[in-house]
Amino acid sequence: MTISEQELHAYIDGELDEERRAEIAQLLAADPALAARIADFRSDKNRLERLYGGADPRPVPADWIKRIENREYDRVPRLAPRLSVRMVGAMAASILIIIGAWLAFARGGTGEDAIVAEALAAHNDAMSAQQVADVAVTAAPDDRNQVVADALAMKVKAPDLGKLGYQLADIRIYSGVPGGKAVELRYRGEQNKVFTVYLRHPCSPPRVDLFERDGLRICIWQDDVIGTVMLGEMSAGEMARAASAAYAGLNL
Repeated sequence: MTISEQELHAYIDGELDEERRAEIAQLLAADPALAARIADFRSDKNRLERLYGGADPRPVPADWIKRIENREYDRVPRLAPRLSVRMVGAMAASILIIIGAWLAFARGGTGEDAIVAEALAAHNDAMSAQQVADVAVTAAPDDRNQVVADALAMKVKAPDLGKLGYQLADIRIYSGVPGGKAVELRYRGEQNKVFTVYLRHPCSPPRVDLFERDGLRICIWQDDVIGTVMLGEMSAGEMARAASAAYAGLNL
């Protein structure tokens, strides 16, 4: 007996009939790996619900439905758009990150391009840093931001991830990469958990991707200005939150 990806989510959401639900429960009892996978999905779902709020269970008011059917909303004056292309792109990327969190367990790794290989080497201390700035010394946020901005020659900040339980530990600068230099921001959380943000000028098309390799969650979030790779040993849902906060915190 097998279970499809669609049935997996339907089982978690309680949308299967009793017979099929009983069959899957029997399968889970005999397959610890699948049971652990479902537990991870449920954990991610709970985190996303806490972060973004659950769906409103109340029915849509009848007058709203009537107005929609009559297209009464077309009579409302429309405001001039105020969102920049970058802001719209960031919001769209955020949605892709959340969707990617749900698909991450079902996917293998993607092709490893240069920026991902560099980020992995930096994260694993396999690449020598030209400079390491100790945050204990560079304590003022403005000083930290200046170190990052000078290295990348662009207006960018070191994200504050304190609300997620991560504190910036050090800033590492690398040379000899596309665009001149790269920066790794190394954060530490509970139980000395490491989360890194690798930044440099992009040399490939914009994209947003989330995948897992050897227990390490990897998120690449790249636009036409900066390439960002986030890495950490965490669930897909945790990476979705951390990556969104890190990218937003760059304040481009």
